[in-house]
Amino acid sequence: MRWVVFLVLLTGIAHAEPATPIRVSLFCESYGRTKACSAFMPAILEANKLLLSAPRANADVLLYMTANEVALVDRVHLRFVSSMPGTPPVIELDVDIDTRADDDTQRSQLEPAFLRGISLYVAARHPTAVTVAIAAAEGAVVKKPKTTPYGFSLDLGGNGNYTENYQSYSAFASAEVTRVTMRDKASIGVYANGGINRQPPLRDEMGQEFSLDSSRWRVGTNGGAVRLWNRCWSVGGIYSLFRDDAKGQFRYHAEYKGGIGWDLFKPDDARGNRLAIVYFAGHTIERYNVRNELRESFAQYPTHEVVVAGGIRKDKVSLGLSLLARAEVIHPERRHTLSASPSVEVQIGDHIDFSFGFSIAKRELPGPDLDAIDPSDFEQLSRLSYADPLQVNGYFNVRIHWDRTNGARNDRFDNL
Repeated sequence: MRWVVFLVLLTGIAHAEPATPIRVSLFCESYGRTKACSAFMPAILEANKLLLSAPRANADVLLYMTANEVALVDRVHLRFVSSMPGTPPVIELDVDIDTRADDDTQRSQLEPAFLRGISLYVAARHPTAVTVAIAAAEGAVVKKPKTTPYGFSLDLGGNGNYTENYQSYSAFASAEVTRVTMRDKASIGVYANGGINRQPPLRDEMGQEFSLDSSRWRVGTNGGAVRLWNRCWSVGGIYSLFRDDAKGQFRYHAEYKGGIGWDLFKPDDARGNRLAIVYFAGHTIERYNVRNELRESFAQYPTHEVVVAGGIRKDKVSLGLSLLARAEVIHPERRHTLSASPSVEVQIGDHIDFSFGFSIAKRELPGPDLDAIDPSDFEQLSRLSYADPLQVNGYFNVRIHWDRTNGARNDRFDNL
């Protein structure tokens, strides 16, 4: 088998007048597990005399970098966008970077892909600065590497805080087995988390003490499987089972549901774009630590829901959306949830960045029976917010900026 290798060299130009560099504005859409976008790419731009880091206001080329995790590799998607005369408006390339390699190796994996993309823009302005060589690669046929669709992960962690009168500790553990192919995927996992909080008690005017200490934990398992019919349609199922501590809402909670979904984008979209509509039908089984206002300590009921979720990024615009409508089938007025969480990030012109988002949830479910609650139990009282019917939060940000244009980098006293 013969292989074709493209060697792209950016060289200096001997002109009477100084060469005008190609101004490149870098946008890190997803950093991944390496320093490809945060450090290597700025260093590559700085090392090439015909390239200059620049703000988007006067950039010739906008470079968007998106990293997607694939086992031990970060698959970095490079998207070059430009309106320079004689150049393609968009060039998209992918490069795999070994996350376990050293910095020099990772940079050497990234740089050739970047040069393949940027060379067309350099050649449009400085034709003699780009040299292309085509040669036959030496060696035998490359053997296809062995791969596996299965993965396993184990996560352990915790944190703590100690003073003489206040102590707080928490820990978590989880394990998951996954299988992912282009046609199907499945996962099953188990988890546990918990924590304790200790602080001085509260005393009333009669001298009676009320404990403010708390302890909480949860153990559970979840998983699911999905199968693609075609590029857009898929069908699958999800389950969740967990148990709370004695002061939590549930003694145990089990939910099983199957669904059918449609997605506008293909399942391996290089930039992570997704816009899906999914319908689920399922069954829920619950046993409560404190009976609810319907005098129920146990309940089971069929449910159904519609979910719209996704995120779309196109250069200067990012849109996020999450919509949920969920209800009990037989008595929807008894248990239902409506929620919406849209978000927008837009780069307006050359000097304005705008972002806006909010989340609102309206729900109805049987609250706790107040007669079954100990009014002196602070921990139990502090964990009853699950029945609040309305929750709203949001944010709004505008950044107006005029950026420096010299492309210099200096990290002294950063993050100190």
